[in-house]
Amino acid sequence: MSDKEKADKPNGLPLDQESQKPPSSESTVQLPEGVPEVPKPNQEHIHIGVSNRLPHEFAISLSGCGFLGSYHFGVMICFQKNAKKLMRQVTRISGASVGSLVAALTVLCPDKLEASLALLYECADELNTMTFGALTPGFYINERIAGIARQFIQEDISPAQHKLYISLTRHRDKMNRIVSTYPDKEYLIKCLLASCFIPIYSMGYYGIPPELDGEQYIDGGYTENLPNFKDIYTVTVSPFSGSAMISPHDQNLFEWKMKLGNQQLKVNMHNIVRGAQALFPPSSKTLHIYYEMGYRDGMRFLLNNGYLERGEGTPV
Repeated sequence: MSDKEKADKPNGLPLDQESQKPPSSESTVQLPEGVPEVPKPNQEHIHIGVSNRLPHEFAISLSGCGFLGSYHFGVMICFQKNAKKLMRQVTRISGASVGSLVAALTVLCPDKLEASLALLYECADELNTMTFGALTPGFYINERIAGIARQFIQEDISPAQHKLYISLTRHRDKMNRIVSTYPDKEYLIKCLLASCFIPIYSMGYYGIPPELDGEQYIDGGYTENLPNFKDIYTVTVSPFSGSAMISPHDQNLFEWKMKLGNQQLKVNMHNIVRGAQALFPPSSKTLHIYYEMGYRDGMRFLLNNGYLERGEGTPV
């Protein structure tokens, strides 16, 4: 195994409508052409902290995690395929950074999740051919995010009203804002771009943060990386081990924890590697492993809580 392959391999593998607060089954996703099928990682884990049955109405929250958003795609595609009745109980889906993009696609065009994931893989492979990755002059990651949103999100965004919640950070004073109403498609896309905007990284050194309602906003992960509603039960999802209900369950000698973007995370080498891969992506092969982790962890969640549905026409 080359040094690059070793570096790529994963290790162990309420908010009001406009509230402000200080920081405090099997997958059918196709890999990009030329990328071989990845064997399923030999990991069987999920951190679940919920009762056996969920309330009749509940929310899902997707953390910010950069290119590891492939994990979110895995969980959401698993739910769409294997828990259609459960998904009808979801009244809110929130997200920060790439989590907001996956949340928007889930609410507005769930049938496009796999196609969007394929574009994420393509972008990662393209970045791996560049000397400076996402920091290569002339490459702007937010332009790719805008392209995905404009390609797949329809003009009618009424299903997103009061169901899609996007976490933003106001640039001038680092206050959090959660947006849940959108006058039109372009406003929604601006919210997504703002939630994903990391100074210098997203649009180069001279990049200007997106402006909404006369204010500049940046990555929602700075202040609320895993939005958790106070007035409704929230199922939290993150590819980083920690407090999220659906997440990797790393075994460590010392259970050290820290808060980052108001999300509790475990302090271990696995999460350090994941953090690096979130911004400087590994190959699409490795991102597909994260996708499979998310799909499997989502499946385990459904099994443990009695929500797995048998596909129509399948044997008992």
